[in-house]
Amino acid sequence: MQHQQKYFWICVYGLCTLFLFSILIYDHYRSYSNFYDQLTTETVSIEKVLEHIPICTPKDRPRQRNLLTMLQAWSHLAEQHHIPYWISYGTLVGYVQRRGLLPHDSDVDVIMMSDDTPQLIKLSQLNFSSDYVIKVQPQWYIANHSYRSYFRKDGIHFVAPNARFIHRKTQYHVDIYPAYDFHPLYAIKSTEDKQSENLAIQALRNHWLSYPRNWTYPLETCYFSEIKVLCPAQPEKFVATIYGSNAVRKSDTRCVHGRWVAAI
Repeated sequence: MQHQQKYFWICVYGLCTLFLFSILIYDHYRSYSNFYDQLTTETVSIEKVLEHIPICTPKDRPRQRNLLTMLQAWSHLAEQHHIPYWISYGTLVGYVQRRGLLPHDSDVDVIMMSDDTPQLIKLSQLNFSSDYVIKVQPQWYIANHSYRSYFRKDGIHFVAPNARFIHRKTQYHVDIYPAYDFHPLYAIKSTEDKQSENLAIQALRNHWLSYPRNWTYPLETCYFSEIKVLCPAQPEKFVATIYGSNAVRKSDTRCVHGRWVAAI
């Protein structure tokens, strides 16, 4: 009788353990599945958007499709995990000029506050996707990227961004650049619990740009090639300050005889 009771409780314990383990697996793959379900439902809209984006070379359309699909995946992931960011640099130029992807662009650029990078570190350790991976620069805390190193064995082929959201197969990526609430060349981060009136980012040719916080905040929901993303509060001021006033309305690249060339 004692052996039967012992066997009975062993079975009960085993079934309970199996049940709890099954719940954990289900919960993990449900969120994993939701990530892909959201992407799948919007794939058709990307194909419609592509009809309105010019091409110049045979490789343009596949590249454009990959970039928009990747941006869409990043947007969903950032929203799901409450990651604050805003589109920037060449991607922001595209938004200002044509509310979407520049036909010749080769990557996607976003900015987030450097202090939020630990969120990306935690996310990079999760198996959130079989198609995408997040790589964080191990020296992200060093503001001047000229003092950072490459970690090529770990797939870190970049120093300027704090991180990259990378498609495993195509290697197309979202560059995630840092912004600071102090000027890295002239000040150190304040230990006081107060907001700086300015933010600082690296602009062209590694020059630092310090600008009013209200150019960025409050972040606004906007639609980039019909993909919901976050934009800075005053995108035109960003573009005009970094690239010149002409960049607000005119592209610096044009198609000539099947090639993208600099516009004169």
